[in-house]
Amino acid sequence: MFNKLKLIKAVVYRCYSSIITFLIAFILTRNLVASISIGIIDSIIKIFSYYFFDEMWARLTGYKTRPAVIFLTGLSGSGKTTIAKALVERYKKKGITPVLLDGDEIRKVIHQTGFDEESRKKHNLNVGYMASLLESQGNVVIVSLISPYADIRNEIRGMCKKFVEVHVSTDIKVCIERDPKGLYAKAIAGEIKDFTGISAPYYAPENPEVLLDTAIVSIANCTDKIFKAANK
Repeated sequence: MFNKLKLIKAVVYRCYSSIITFLIAFILTRNLVASISIGIIDSIIKIFSYYFFDEMWARLTGYKTRPAVIFLTGLSGSGKTTIAKALVERYKKKGITPVLLDGDEIRKVIHQTGFDEESRKKHNLNVGYMASLLESQGNVVIVSLISPYADIRNEIRGMCKKFVEVHVSTDIKVCIERDPKGLYAKAIAGEIKDFTGISAPYYAPENPEVLLDTAIVSIANCTDKIFKAANK
């Protein structure tokens, strides 16, 4: 995403750098015209050389920063958070620190008023809007959220420039067997109402950019697939 603040900073710095070059040239030559010419030529050469250096660096490292919202959706216990954290580490190895918006952590900041359909949709839209703002600032944003409603996910897609929907489609039987937080047991016993997959619906994506099942695909392979999809 085009970042005006970064562009302004780059231009101001280039002007500042050119003034320093001009002063050094003038001190050495005592020729005003020659010094101004050297300052201008130095600025032009460095602007173009940086562009080519940036392109060459991207080819050498195999990665160039592409702002995006990587949206992991799936049932509780499907493996979303595990994949998200592994993906963060994958990006860090490329010199990029993405922003992670994880469902459990987000609730500590954006308090969800309830778990009925209306409350969930509002909460998911708030998270999606936050992700789109972070993307517009040049960030890679990784969202890990159950987000059970297809219409809301599509609305969030419309907010973003590059939206990579990742459906972690691990079967509910596997999720129940894992049940790391004991939530399924409580939901089945009727202690938790409106629990996605048990007493509340989950509408799976029809055409996600990436489809994963952590019961049969390793976390490493999951991150590889997402990384490739996000950097096409």
